[in-house]
Amino acid sequence: MDSMIDYGDFAARLARAMPRPDEHAVGLLDTAPRWELLRQFQEEWGYEVPADADEWRHEPVTSPELPIPAALDEWWALPYNSFVHSPRLYWTNPEYPPTPRPDPTGYGTPAGLPADSPLVPPGGDRRVCVFKAEYEYCNEWGYAAADAGLPDPRVLVSDSEDGWLLQARSVSEFFLQLAVHRLPAHYGWTVHGDDDTDRIVAWTKSELTPLGFLPWRELAQEITVYGAPDALVFHDAGYGDHELTVHARTAEALVRLGERMGVDWAERIEPPCAVTEGPRGLAFRAGDGRWEVVSVSAEPLLYQRPELESPVPHTSPLTALTHIDVPDEGPLVASGHEDGSLYLWMPESGDAPVEGDRRGPALTGLTSAHTANGPVLVASWCDAGVSLWDIDSAERADLDLGPGIVSVHLSADLRLLVGGPDGRAVLQLDADALWPARELMLSVVSFEETEPEVPLLLAELLSHDSKIAEQAFADLNQLLSPTPDLPPAAILSFIYLTQIGADIGVGAHPCTVRRRVLGLALRIAAAMRAEAAPEPWLTASRKLLASFPRVLPHLLQDPNPVTRTAASLLTGALGSHPAPDDPHPETAAAASLTRGDATAIDVLVAAGWDRADLETLPRDR
Repeated sequence: MDSMIDYGDFAARLARAMPRPDEHAVGLLDTAPRWELLRQFQEEWGYEVPADADEWRHEPVTSPELPIPAALDEWWALPYNSFVHSPRLYWTNPEYPPTPRPDPTGYGTPAGLPADSPLVPPGGDRRVCVFKAEYEYCNEWGYAAADAGLPDPRVLVSDSEDGWLLQARSVSEFFLQLAVHRLPAHYGWTVHGDDDTDRIVAWTKSELTPLGFLPWRELAQEITVYGAPDALVFHDAGYGDHELTVHARTAEALVRLGERMGVDWAERIEPPCAVTEGPRGLAFRAGDGRWEVVSVSAEPLLYQRPELESPVPHTSPLTALTHIDVPDEGPLVASGHEDGSLYLWMPESGDAPVEGDRRGPALTGLTSAHTANGPVLVASWCDAGVSLWDIDSAERADLDLGPGIVSVHLSADLRLLVGGPDGRAVLQLDADALWPARELMLSVVSFEETEPEVPLLLAELLSHDSKIAEQAFADLNQLLSPTPDLPPAAILSFIYLTQIGADIGVGAHPCTVRRRVLGLALRIAAAMRAEAAPEPWLTASRKLLASFPRVLPHLLQDPNPVTRTAASLLTGALGSHPAPDDPHPETAAAASLTRGDATAIDVLVAAGWDRADLETLPRDR
């Protein structure tokens, strides 16, 4: 490791590489300073171009509809471009040539810029040319079509609520910023904020210097990065998984920074992902009760690219294929592709294949099997996790087994063989732990004839498009609200609503209307406890309430404050009282509310909870 680097000075380094950044691409003709800063940053965090790297290149465009900024082509051609040589570090998809939004073919969700947008001159082309997307296209980055002729134009990011926002002052600055948000998470030593996060954030803002970028917008996040000696502090003012994350070049740097912050987090430091890579055999992350490691071997387990024509037209090359007969439905074909997409197809239905998932950089393994619980489908992505679907209920489980998983095989007794070039392992899976809401969802499917829209609406709560999620919630709120009577569909949907709202087992599709979904679940819980459910559903509701508290202790310890608050409120709705030992103001207010403190409602309303939902909860008097 090189000598210490104080990232408190990074803003000054960026300023030297960004002359006159307030004059929109004027003075940015010379992109070399930004590319050199990118090279330095990659080197500082330990990135080296792999000797056996397969470059991700694109075909040249001879006559594009709009000019392509010089900076974009320069980035692709950089000999040290870490995305080109190691795309799995980035979890993003390139678009080359850049494609317009709105797209006349219907691809991509964002619209163009509004007529009154300050990001485009009056009467200018209001389209946005997208050149990069989050791997599931939840966010896209591009530049205004009106700026396409500039050598290094500003970069915009799509936001589900606010439309297009300014992300970076130039294309070259954006790619430097993207590396800052990707490489330290892979090569650095990591620790996440704890119960003292609010105080640490206040200290960070007071004592450390931001790197000089605009806030990073991705998946509802709003991240500002602060510099410290050999360390970067990421503070998320949005709705990401962690409000505070620190990455450091060494474990010692993390310890020293923690001491300055008044925190001893030495026991919680996570080693770099890069440390676990290489020919050292598989290194599994700690399990959570859903699987047990039966055996581990150093013998490689490699996948073979299918030599078949893809059943799905107009997608990237086929990388994996499986099929299974679904009782009363016919054969189900699943195909994986080089762009990370998973397509599902039932040939006998006459319907076209549908995209079931998409991750990067490639879907490398598919397997399926008939088990005691019914048919199961398994997919693995190159170092991006393994997912399992119970086909009958459509319940999904995502397993983070560590790096190196590129091939999978499932047996009828739920033994999962996983591995890659560094070894293989056999895992014994627990179906009840993998899909805790399986029986519930089978019940949901069973009332599809009487409530045909409910299963679809539950799924749409996890839509990438926040407008679809909001409309799905509005429809479910009307269908399931216990006013005056509690519908049977509400009882059967209760646990699923809670899982979605608490972000449990929903994979890569976090709900954008979490608090409202949880509020509906709270009203349903209070009504079931009050025995407002009609027969014969009252027995079923009591059974659900009796089983649900088993998961509450886990929710009360969840790192996400929204989940902890929901668990605290649910505990109160079910007749118990959570311990008021969580210093987070939302959670503390939730515990206080269940003890009869009506003033706590104001704290929760200020944090985004609905007052009408909270006022339905039973409280001590």
